[in-house]
Amino acid sequence: MSFNVSNKTPPTSRDAAEGDEMDAEDDDMAAMQAMMGFGGFGTTKNKKVAGNNAGAVAKEKKTEYRQYMNRQGGFNRPLSPSR
Repeated sequence: MSFNVSNKTPPTSRDAAEGDEMDAEDDDMAAMQAMMGFGGFGTTKNKKVAGNNAGAVAKEKKTEYRQYMNRQGGFNRPLSPSR
């Protein structure tokens, strides 16, 4: 036994009006995206991006060592404050 049941209904004038409204909204959205400067989103994975090499300066900080052992008064006392 097989039944051929379709959930599709023929389009009505109300559906057509909603479709026109959706098209108008899509056109407005496309115009807004073009005005803002983007039309879609994509990935930059494994792609070279212009201007990506600009960055901050890597400034190396000089390491200051503190003496824990062999100091006057012994090593088992609090450290003097750092500079």
